[in-house]
Amino acid sequence: MTRMILTIDTATPAVTAGLVNLDQAGRPTVRAERVTVDARAHAERLTPNVLGALADAGRSMADVTAVVVGCGPGPFTGLRVGMASAAAYGHALGIPVYGVCSLDAIGVRTTESTLVVTDARRREVYWARYRDGARVAGPAVCAPAVVDPADAVLVAGSPAHTELFGLPALDIAYPTPAGLVAAVRDWDHPTASLVPLYLRRPDAKPPIAAAAPVLLGALVPGDAVRCAELEAQLFGGDDPWPAEAFSRAIGARDHHYVAARVGNTVVGYGGIARLGRTPPFEYEVHTIGVDKAHQGRGIGRRLLADLLEYADGGVVHLEVRTDNTPAIALYRDVGFVETGLRKRYYRNGADAYTMRREGLS
Repeated sequence: MTRMILTIDTATPAVTAGLVNLDQAGRPTVRAERVTVDARAHAERLTPNVLGALADAGRSMADVTAVVVGCGPGPFTGLRVGMASAAAYGHALGIPVYGVCSLDAIGVRTTESTLVVTDARRREVYWARYRDGARVAGPAVCAPAVVDPADAVLVAGSPAHTELFGLPALDIAYPTPAGLVAAVRDWDHPTASLVPLYLRRPDAKPPIAAAAPVLLGALVPGDAVRCAELEAQLFGGDDPWPAEAFSRAIGARDHHYVAARVGNTVVGYGGIARLGRTPPFEYEVHTIGVDKAHQGRGIGRRLLADLLEYADGGVVHLEVRTDNTPAIALYRDVGFVETGLRKRYYRNGADAYTMRREGLS
């Protein structure tokens, strides 16, 4: 099927809109592109750039069959302009909307091992690392001096920041229409709910939310949609589970799924499965996730403790991204050790450690 795709990105100072034709073989052709580099003009320039790109391509909005939008990481004010507009276009036209990581729209066009950095303000950068166009680390935000280039031999992104890393710089400063389209991993499954990648916690939090008690209880099928939303927020590039997968897992035999709730809202979840049919049983942790707004409160540790209690002293296995330092530290703290490395384990090419906790006598 031939697609006419409207592309939008406002995660960087570049206000980008473009039209890309995707033929039946999946080959993209950029029909038009309008870019305004002005960190203070996202709201003012996006609509004119969209209309200008349509005019340049000789198309109307009725010709658009899909929208692809960069979901960050990026500053709140600019990012919400593009995402809200993309959602509005999709709703008004009745067409699918695909959200992608804006860093991926740069990194997907790179080769070898490449570091991508963009301006996060506050003397920090958003960054991710890619190997032959697939993300293997990040996205994250920190001071440039803290970024670990690892084996990167090239750098791309914000010119003011690429020069800080002493690597040859590629001439790819901002997400482009071609890059945004290339960053879509699965055209058969549009993004159910666009989730912005802010990465930073809000500067101000409602006191009641910070003080509200977190209660653990059973995860039920009715929680599947909320869990899928959190998966997309936390693991957007790592094969996040859709709601259907949660529904199947929650009701499956020999599975144990637990929810952390603040009031009636699920803010964390975890799942484990018993392996085999005869004792001594071993177990595999399927997933653990905590809403970013509630991280740092020990919820992940409590969820893991509940799963390990279900394992009842049996051997427990799990996989974790090699760059997920907080999770690895937690697992080590309760007795897990690395047992192997799975190269390119996740859909985006990131590596994973396999970890094991021996049975308790």
